[in-house]
Amino acid sequence: MNKVLRFTASWCLPCKSLARRLESINTQTEIEVIDIDEQDQKVIEYNIRSIPTLVFLKDGKETKRMLGARHSQDELEEWLND
Repeated sequence: MNKVLRFTASWCLPCKSLARRLESINTQTEIEVIDIDEQDQKVIEYNIRSIPTLVFLKDGKETKRMLGARHSQDELEEWLND
């Protein structure tokens, strides 16, 4: 099963922009939202250094990650459904 961890924060404007774009993508991949201010153990576990960060998990193991919010809608959709 594929899953994406979306590392974000309520004060992060690029994170909000990315969230809006992700909401409009049709995907079977589950997206779990992780607020870095509330779930610091996950931040440490996945070595998150900046937000927004997307971590793609396949069968529970990280296979790729995407940093920042400067990706096109098409790039996001391809990344999620790859």
